[in-house]
Amino acid sequence: MNKHFPKWQNKLFFFMKVFVVDDNEDTTKTLSQVLDHMGLESEITNDPMVALKKIRRNHFDVILLDMDIQVVRGYSVLEMLAAADILKEQNVFAYSSTNLSDIELKNLLRRDGVNGFMKKPINLQKIVNLIYS
Repeated sequence: MNKHFPKWQNKLFFFMKVFVVDDNEDTTKTLSQVLDHMGLESEITNDPMVALKKIRRNHFDVILLDMDIQVVRGYSVLEMLAAADILKEQNVFAYSSTNLSDIELKNLLRRDGVNGFMKKPINLQKIVNLIYS
């Protein structure tokens, strides 16, 4: 067993396509490697505008979205998806390094299509639990 991946490394679940949207290239690279190692198909982008185009054209089972993306923030991505009437069809898990107030968190999680939130630093086991919950 590879010491860099937790016990669940050899558990292959049903096929899923995961899209990671984060402006930090190290984060997207690490998450992609972990997801690929789990047998999941992953796609990444560091550009929120590219993310919007891909989400509109493709189906992803899970979207991991950084809310702290520079230039076009994660909240704006969610707004644009909602305006295009496709947010409710998504399975988005948001994450952020900033603290959200209880009201901000409640409002974020009330949105159809947003199904979870976690605070950075990202815990890989928590990601797996969110994806398979």
